[in-house]
Order: sequence, then C-alpha cells, then structure tokens
Amino acid sequence: MAQQHLDSGSKSLLVLGIIWLLGAISDRLWFALDRSVPAWDQAEYLTSTLKYLQALQHPQWLSGEWWTNFWLLSTKIPPLAYILTVPFLQVFGTGGDRATLVHLLFSAILLASVYSLGVQLFNRQVGLWAAAICVLLPGLYRFRLQFLLDYPLTAAITFAFYCLTMWKASEGRSSATDSVTDVTDVTYRTQLEERTKKKYKFSPSHTPSLSASSFFWAIAFGISLGLSILVKHTTVLFLFTPIVWLAVGAVRQKAWGRLGQLTGALLLSVAVFGPWAKTNWLLILTGGKRATLDSAIAEGDPALNTIDAWIYYAQHLPEHVSWPLLLVPLVGLILYWRRRQDSSSILHLNSCQWLAVFWGGAYLINSLNINKDDRYVIPYLPVLSIFLAYCLTLWPSRWGRQIRWGTIGLAILAMLFHMWPLGGVFGHSLVQIISPGNSNYPYLGKEWPHREVIAEIIDREPYLQSTLGVLPSTPEINQHNLNFYGALANFQVYGRQVGTNLKEVPQDVRSLSWFVTKSGPQGSIRERIKKAQNAAVTAIEKGDQFQLEKTWILPDYTNLNLYRKRVQPVEIQPLNEARSQVQLDRVTVAAKAVPGVALPVTYTWSGPWQQLQSGLVLVTWENQQSGDIPPGQTFRILHDRAIGQATLHPGMLEADKFAVGFRVVDRTAMLPPANIAPGTYNLQATYLNRKTGETYPINVPAVGVKIEAEPLDMRFQAEPGNEDNKDKPELDLVTQLRVMAVNLPKGLPGLEPVFEQIGRINQYDPIQDYTVQAEQSLEYRLQQEPNNLELAYALAFSRVLQQNVKSAIVALEKVTQLDSKNPYAYAYLAFVHLYGWHPIAAQTALKPAIALNSNLPEIRVLNGVAALMQGNLIQAWQDLQYLKKLKI
Repeated sequence: MAQQHLDSGSKSLLVLGIIWLLGAISDRLWFALDRSVPAWDQAEYLTSTLKYLQALQHPQWLSGEWWTNFWLLSTKIPPLAYILTVPFLQVFGTGGDRATLVHLLFSAILLASVYSLGVQLFNRQVGLWAAAICVLLPGLYRFRLQFLLDYPLTAAITFAFYCLTMWKASEGRSSATDSVTDVTDVTYRTQLEERTKKKYKFSPSHTPSLSASSFFWAIAFGISLGLSILVKHTTVLFLFTPIVWLAVGAVRQKAWGRLGQLTGALLLSVAVFGPWAKTNWLLILTGGKRATLDSAIAEGDPALNTIDAWIYYAQHLPEHVSWPLLLVPLVGLILYWRRRQDSSSILHLNSCQWLAVFWGGAYLINSLNINKDDRYVIPYLPVLSIFLAYCLTLWPSRWGRQIRWGTIGLAILAMLFHMWPLGGVFGHSLVQIISPGNSNYPYLGKEWPHREVIAEIIDREPYLQSTLGVLPSTPEINQHNLNFYGALANFQVYGRQVGTNLKEVPQDVRSLSWFVTKSGPQGSIRERIKKAQNAAVTAIEKGDQFQLEKTWILPDYTNLNLYRKRVQPVEIQPLNEARSQVQLDRVTVAAKAVPGVALPVTYTWSGPWQQLQSGLVLVTWENQQSGDIPPGQTFRILHDRAIGQATLHPGMLEADKFAVGFRVVDRTAMLPPANIAPGTYNLQATYLNRKTGETYPINVPAVGVKIEAEPLDMRFQAEPGNEDNKDKPELDLVTQLRVMAVNLPKGLPGLEPVFEQIGRINQYDPIQDYTVQAEQSLEYRLQQEPNNLELAYALAFSRVLQQNVKSAIVALEKVTQLDSKNPYAYAYLAFVHLYGWHPIAAQTALKPAIALNSNLPEIRVLNGVAALMQGNLIQAWQDLQYLKKLKI
C-alpha cells in the first residue's frame, strides 16, 4: 500500500510538472514573437530590476550603509520581485522579455502551492485539476504575460496561505479528517474520527499539544508572509482575514500555545520585511495616498457608499475565470448537493469553509479599497481555482470525466483565442461569448524606435549622462519606457515626465537639453496638466532654444520628434595631450551684476578624465575689501558643485579612450545673495576629489564681477533666480538646494516652498546626485567655518534628502548648537530621530523646544508621536490634539 501510495504521488508530481511545462512553452512562444514595448508600470518595474542588478554586481553584505542604500533603491514598492529577477538577467542578459523569465519560477511556486493545497484540503485529483485551471484562468495568464508585480504576488500569497493551512492542519489530526485522500472514503474517515476522539478523550478543551510540525509550519508561514509583503504590501489585504480567523479560534479554544505560535510567526514576518519598511516607512505612507485616493478620483472609481463599489469585482469575475470554468463546476456542486441526501458521500465542509474565509475576506477588504482594478484581486484566483476544481470532481462518475475534460478543452480554446489573433473578427466575437474580457495578442508589427532615440542621444553626447524630457504619455511612448531603454544603455539616458505644471514650464525648458514630443493623441494627460503640456510643446517646437534633431514615423502613423537645445549647458571634448590636474582655462561672466538676480557664467575646465568625473570644485567669488563690509551683509558668492553638473559618463567607450585629457565647457548660473555688499568680486577655486578627499588649489584666470549697489527691481526677481528670462541658464541644483535651506529656520511656513521645489529639481537630476555634491562641498566648507549656521542648515538638509539618518542626526545636532534659541531646530532633529525609530531620543531632543515654546503645534505633535511610539497613549492623546492647529 505504501509503495502504491508513493507511485501515485510520483505520477501526480509528473503530471504537475507537465502542466507547468506546457504553460511555460506557451508563454515563451508568445514572448518570442511579441515586439511591443512595456507600458508605464511595466517599464518602471523593469528599470528597478536593472538598478538591483547593478547594485548586486559588488555587494557588501556586512556593510550597514550598503544595505541602507540597497533598500533605498525602491522606496515605495517592495523589491523582492526585482531581486529575484536579477539571477535571470545575469544568466540570460538584460531586456524586457528576459526579465519575464522569472515568471517561470513564480509559476512553479504557484502551481506547487495550489496542488499542495488541493491535496491537503481534498485529494490529489483536486490538486491537479486546480493547477490546470490556474494555467487557464484569463485573470492569471493576462498578467503572466506582463512584467507586473501582481503575478509574483499571487504566487507569494498562495504559498503563504499554503503554509498557514499546513500550520492549521498541524493542530492535531482532528483536522486531518479534511485531508482524506478520497472524497467517498467514508470508512477511513470514520476510523480517523474515532482515533482522534480517543486521543483527546481526557482533554477538557480537546486542545492538542504543540507538535514539531506545528513549529515548522509556523516558522514557514512567518517567513513566507514576510517575503510576500516584500513582493507587495497588499499581501495583508488577502491574508488578514484567515489570520484573524485562526487567532479568534485559538482564543475561543484557549489554545494559548497555538496563539503564541501565530504571534511568533507574525513577528518573524516583520523581521523579514522590516529592514526595507523601516528604511522607507515615511515614503510608503505618503505614497499610499497617491496610489489609492488620488488614483481612484482620477480614474472615476465608484464611491464606497454605492452598490457598484461592492459588486465591482463580482461583475468582473467572468472575465477573471471564463464562463465554462465558472458555471460548469457550480452546476456540478448543485447536482452533488441535490443527490447527497441519498448518498454516503461526504462534502468537505471544513475545507470549503476555510477557502471561503480566505476568498470572502479578500473580496470584502479589496472592495473596501476605494482604488479598484482587475489586477488588484488576482491573488484570490488560485484559491478560487481549488474550489472550482473540487466542484468539477463532484459531477457523477458516469459522465464526470467527459465534463471535466470538455470544460478544460473549452478553457484552452478560449486561452488560445485570447493570446493569438486566430479566426479574425469572428474568432474574437466567439471567444467573448465564452470568455469575456480583453485579449492580449503579441504585437507583430513594426518596432517602436525607443532604442534608436536613446542611441541618437548617446551618439550626440557620448561622454555625458542625459536627462530626456518626455511630454507625451501613451502606453507606447512615455517617460517610464524611454527611461528603461536608457537604463539598458548603461544608465546613460534617463527619461522624466516634465511640463506638468504651468508655472514650472519655463524652468523645465531651461533645465533640460533633450525633449521628445509627439503628434496626434498625447495619451493619459489629465485635464489639469494639459495647459502646461501644451505650453511646453509650444516652447520646444516653436521657440528658438531647441532644434529638431530627428523624427521617427511611429507604427500608429504619428510622428515622434527629438529636440536638442541649441546651446548645450555642458560640452566635453577629448584633447590631444594628457593632463595631470584639473585646470580652469577660461571664465566668461558679465562684468556687472545686481544682488538677488541669477548671473550667467561659463567655466571651461580641462584635466584627466578620472579627476574631472569625480571632482567637485569649490568656487568662491570674494570681495577684496571684505574687512570693510558692514554687519548684515555678505562678502562672497559661493558656487560649489561638480564639474559638468556631474553628468560626465564613460558610456560604452573603451578604457584607452580616456588616457588623454578632456575639456569641459560648463554653462550655468550663480546667485549673488540679496544681502551682498557692493564691490568687485574676484574668483578663487579649490579642487576636491569626491572619492579620495584629495584637494588642491586651482589656478584661475584674472576675472572679476562688479556688484552694483542699486536695489533689485522686484519685477525681475525670480524664485530662485531667473524664471522670467528664457535666455539665461538655470541655477545649478546645488545652489538651488542652498537657497531652499535658507527657509528652514522658519519652520512649516519655510518648508512649504521647499516641498514645492524639491520634486521639480529631482526630475532634472534623476539620481539626485546634487544632494551628495552639496553634502561633500558643505562638509569641506564647515571644516573651515564651523560656526556658519547657514551652511549647517544646508548640510543637514542635503543629508535628510538622502534619507541618511545617522549623518543627518549629526548635522542637526550641530544646527541645534548654533541655533539653540530656535525651537524648529530641535523639531527637525526630533523628526529625524522619529524617522529612524528613536522615540526616546526624539523626546529628549524636544525638551529644549518645549521649554522655548510649549504651544507650538509642530513641537507638540512630534512629542505626541514619540509618546505613541513608546506606548504612552495618554501623553500621545494629549499632544496629538494639536494636529487640529497645524496649518498643512
């Protein structure tokens, strides 16, 4: 009998492997023929896999800083799916289709989990039919053919639910009666029930002792739950109900050991996903609003007080499952139920109830989510497939086999008609009757020109990293997929959507050198940004700052236009001879300037490639009569930043190409402070190597700027310097950061303009290297001037923007020393402590602020959050009342 049982299990696993293999062959054939480009989310996720591929080239497993930076690569979306894709990219190479090879792994996990659940709750027959149904469900194969997180999430949740089910079953073999290997095996079931009754005869609560297997499955569930959350945090929407169900059951049965195991499993899951969540928790919370409320409003999803919100997913169930796979099993269940009155067969009520707990809870909680989309609920489809497979096996034996194979045959035909353009219009109409919903055909037409666009930019600027402003936003042409193809080219080109705010269009146009525009439909451009986009297109196509570089005719017969700025902000050329150090060959600047107005300046640098690429230049324009400057006025202009705005990039060029020297023409603008004293300002410069810390003075040409004494005409004042003058270059980003930091001592009123600007300038520097440039240059400045409060605030601000908690705390502690009478200085320090989960340190930091002004709402709210994190609910309640007074 044991050998026969083993043979049956081996055959089942063989059949399961064949099911997986057939699904894999079908999917890979589709990908081999498809020539489409990834849409918005797909392209964004593909780019993230390339970031993790790059990070894992040289891992530093024992470095805490490396791990922090590793988790920061994906601040709002959990990164496990990206990380698991990396080995496939390392073996098979980079590319969209190659990244989807990871779905073979997730399919294996999904089918194995579904099969095992079917065996545990019913029998092997149900497990195999459920696995086959999973391959054929439209709701699953549509997303199996796209690089989205929903299919990996489905596999992860199903595996976690399997582990939870096994833990549930391990509470004692009283629940093992749900694991009968044959539906009609009444004798075996009766014997098992009798043995269970005898085993727990003397136990008042019939609560079994904790077995070794229960500990194993509790640990397995904790790890699998944590990993599933690391795929996508919506895991909790699906597993919340079964977890609560089991917890309540343990309390009712007074099974404290079981409750302890479940609690331990949850804590273990926190240990798994905790490092990522702890690093990014604030962005996760703030990003949640955009992903739910804002998206729901923009997409017109039904409100929760309407019936449509609660039947939304029920209405879409035929599209997820198809009519044959939905109706035929339900008819089998009805027939079985009618005849069971005269039959000795047993319905697996407990197993069905357990599946209903999962599916019903997931349905209700996802319906409660105001943002709705078909793909958000596909993780409950595998559990539904188990129930449908069970119902298929309930058909009477004399025609049940034919019914099951006929149903699966119809599902296979529907899948083929949905995946391939078979039968033309008639075939499409026919399949909509059997399986309604969108078909997902491979794109077989002309290739889209994304690679050519990126190649053209690199060909024009082979030594530079470029940011491409993308104005259209269609599924085929958008900032995400152009960014992805730029990432495939060694991250030399980044795509960013700009032209979304009418007030910022002039800055967008001045800050970027490359733009793409498109004729015809512009895609998902919302009404509120159409005016801004139209203004940006007009400025690019009809203004005199840009020239048309190249045009492509797209497969939809519209034009894609690539524009390049006529006067480049950075130009680089190789020299005929080598250079040993960085030199400043030339400076072009206006002879006169006025305070508070951006002043265009062009620096021409030369030197060896490595020093130019890794160099910061500390540029000071200083008044020669600084000793005679009256109090309240400054005597210098700072213009510290990286050479060439940190855009020097080796590209795909060979190493020997960099043996010679290079010349860099750097066109930018500096900002004379509004309180600068009149006089003549001469140039001084110091080179700082960002990698080694080496410094040396740079010989500079004889050049000076005369600052006029007349007051600034407010009609020409700009924020931060020159928005109304289209011909002037934009201030460099390090200067913009220092200008924003000046407002920090004002508290929340000073932060509002900062928040408005920081998102904008982050678009111009996709890797936010300007924050690192600012940090390194300000560190050097503060070594020379340790009591300079303005520099101290700017340094702290640069570190906060990098989410570097430890170094930000050090910088803010310095700020509190220099600005000890300002309660907001302590508030900033407390906030960073809270961000790093240091509530005690945060409360300690707030004590001087409370002493200075105990009625400031910002201070009291921060103190309330610190109290809440420590479990002091009374103090938290009192302080958090000040939320009503915050003007946010």
